[in-house]
Amino acid sequence: MTDRRLLSVGQELLDSAGTEYRYHVIYFSYYFALNGMVTFRNAYFDEIGLTGSQMGLIGALLVAGGLVAQPAWGVLADKTGATRGIMLTGAIVSGISILLFPLAVHTPWEFSLMIVATLFVSSFRAPILPIANSMVLSKGLSYGQIRAAGSLAFGLGSLFIGWVATFFGLSVIFYLYAAGMAFLAVLVKGLEKPRADISPDLKRDAITLLGNQRFILLLFIAVVIPGAFAGADAFLSVYLRELTGGDSITGVAWLVKTFTEAVVFVWLSRHSFDNRTLLTVGGVVTMAAYLVLGLTQAAPIAVGVMIVSGSGVAFFIYAAVNMAHKYAPVALAATAQTLLSSIGMGVGRASSQLGSGWLVDTVGVQSLYLFLAAAAAIATVVSLRFHVTRLRSAIGRRT
Repeated sequence: MTDRRLLSVGQELLDSAGTEYRYHVIYFSYYFALNGMVTFRNAYFDEIGLTGSQMGLIGALLVAGGLVAQPAWGVLADKTGATRGIMLTGAIVSGISILLFPLAVHTPWEFSLMIVATLFVSSFRAPILPIANSMVLSKGLSYGQIRAAGSLAFGLGSLFIGWVATFFGLSVIFYLYAAGMAFLAVLVKGLEKPRADISPDLKRDAITLLGNQRFILLLFIAVVIPGAFAGADAFLSVYLRELTGGDSITGVAWLVKTFTEAVVFVWLSRHSFDNRTLLTVGGVVTMAAYLVLGLTQAAPIAVGVMIVSGSGVAFFIYAAVNMAHKYAPVALAATAQTLLSSIGMGVGRASSQLGSGWLVDTVGVQSLYLFLAAAAAIATVVSLRFHVTRLRSAIGRRT
């Protein structure tokens, strides 16, 4: 009876908070649940004896399943308006599937079962965030402030899981993800039902989107820089363990990084910056952060540079999400975000997970960050193409 009353009170509070604050809680819950899989996943796999290449394969498949599934989810959402139903399905199925990971270590098919779990989790988790991004932007809400809640949750979650894992072991990350997705499902179910905005000619709008050279350029950059993010994040716990001999500062490093993300997201939402400039700045800052990580032997410096790394993430993600929304036809708002997340970020993350795992086995985890810095540098140079177009437009207006 008490549990029912608590759930009832919690639901009433959420209902009274309004749509914008419900989205704050949705992003907070999603990132709080997700952080264990990102922060401590490879530390757990290292603990049970997987190789760097096996870790990289699982990391790549965590992205690859979504890479295939996300465009289909996005088109379905735009065509039917069933955004709530898709997000709800994703939360429930991925939350159940994640439990196959701790089960796998008790079977003779350990790695094979983990591969199956990875594909289910990645395919059904895939639509949650892109569709949420689309819904927030389409409603005219402040993406920066809402996304900041996710960054803050990620850092706090890393600290919390680091503490809980000392008592229950790193396998706790899978149970916390399942619990987080269950709570997310409750939140999504209570969202206001969106109006279906079905395009009169979905094929025509798709051609318009994929024929936009600026959108294609954005997708290319989104392959490289988020790919660098993925490799860096996946092996950060392993890197810090090698640097310090333990896991004591991993949670602190993540908190510094994600708290910085949150502050920068909020700051960006309160100012009017050109998104193309933010995209380039994000690449420069990311390159600098990974260069330092690849060269330093001092743990305090490694933790301190998380401020720079977190800023780079916020600059890039804020710019890329808003640019994708700007370039998309209204009827393909969700599709544009899922394409950005799959064909762009998904391809980059999948490739980076495989390549990073191989590099860790080949040159070591610290040298990995030098390669990631080089990748960020390449993407930064490519992003300058946006500024050439802008300069030409400015010159044309003057003449």
